[in-house]
Amino acid sequence: MNQYRLKKTSPLTGLIAVLLALSILRFISTILIISHSEMPTAVVITMLVAYGIATVVFLILLLRLRRSHLIFNDSGIVYAPAFGAVRNLAYNDLQKLSMGGRSYILYTMDGKKLVTFNDFRTDNASEIVAFLKSKGVKAEI
Repeated sequence: MNQYRLKKTSPLTGLIAVLLALSILRFISTILIISHSEMPTAVVITMLVAYGIATVVFLILLLRLRRSHLIFNDSGIVYAPAFGAVRNLAYNDLQKLSMGGRSYILYTMDGKKLVTFNDFRTDNASEIVAFLKSKGVKAEI
């Protein structure tokens, strides 16, 4: 049984995880500063808001990098977006695979872009393209 997993690799995943941990620590330490002071200053409140926003942004980025993927197998496609439910697709649900240089865009039948991947950040991109062509997905340059 052929199975290919399309998951973009990013060197930023480790950096984002470290920044998330640091922003959580700074957020908690700022809360502790506020709880021990009688009257929090504007700088402390600004730090609390900034570290809270940074925590949310880094958490969303990390979830997006870790959760989203596509699995191509003989029976169909399993699409797990960063947020939302996992979708099962058939190969006849795909309109085309657009190829430009070493970059590929996969479109669904309603013309929406499903995923973009390339040879540089995807380990097995050429194998996935060959597999999609063997399953009857129309390729265009």
